Amino acid sequence: MNGSTGSGLSRAWILVWDLPARVSHWGFSLSLTVALVVGFKTDPESSVFKVHILAGLLACWFLFVRLVMGFVGSRPVRWTAFFKAISKWREYAAELRAWRAVERVGLNAGSALFALMIYVTVLGVVCTGFAADFVETWHGRLAYACVVLIGAHLAGLLAHAFRHREASPLAMIHGRVLGDAASALTSQRSGAGWLLIALGAGVASLLWVYFDEPTSVLRIPFLPEIYLPVIQKG
Repeated sequence: MNGSTGSGLSRAWILVWDLPARVSHWGFSLSLTVALVVGFKTDPESSVFKVHILAGLLACWFLFVRLVMGFVGSRPVRWTAFFKAISKWREYAAELRAWRAVERVGLNAGSALFALMIYVTVLGVVCTGFAADFVETWHGRLAYACVVLIGAHLAGLLAHAFRHREASPLAMIHGRVLGDAASALTSQRSGAGWLLIALGAGVASLLWVYFDEPTSVLRIPFLPEIYLPVIQKG
C-alpha cells in the first residue's frame, strides 16, 4: 500500500518495530496481564496463586530486557528516542485537542508517557509484593493503577487509529506502520528476536521449576534465594 503526504513524501508500510522490540513488548504485556488477572481473581491460599507470583517475576525480566534494549536496541526503542518523544508532549496534546493527524514514525508522546508510567508502577507493584506491611494496601492500589493505565493506553490506541484512519494498533504484531520509506528499519533482527524468545522461555521454566510453593522461596541454582513471606502457607 502506497500513498503520499501533503508534503509530497511517498508513504508506504515500513518496518518500525523489529522482532526483539515486539517480543519484549508482548512478553511484558502478557506476563503482566496474567499476573493482574490471577492476582485479582484468586487469594494467596489458592494453588493457582503461584501463577500470579511467577508471572509478575517474568514481567520484571521483560522489563529488564526493555531497559537493556534502550541502550542496544534498534533506533525506535532507544532511550534517546523515548525521551525525545516525551519532550514533545505539548505538541502532542495540541494535536489531540485539534483532532489533527500528524505523521510520526515510532513512539508518540502519549505512548512514551504511558510506557514510563507503567514501568514505574510495575516496579512499585513488585517491590510492595515483597513487603507484608504494604501488600494489603499499596500492592493492591498500584495493581489497580496498572489496570487504569492499561485501559487508558488501549483507548488511546483506538483513538489514534480513528484519527489516522489506519490499523496502527496492529503495528506491534507485524511491526509496520505507514510512513516515509527513509525512516524504515532495514532488518527484522530475527536472530536476536528468537534468542530473546528462547531466553524468555528459559526464565519462565526456571521460575516454574525452582519456586518452592510451601515455603514461598525461589531457589534457582547459583543465584540468591528470593523469599516471598507474604504468601507463605500455614
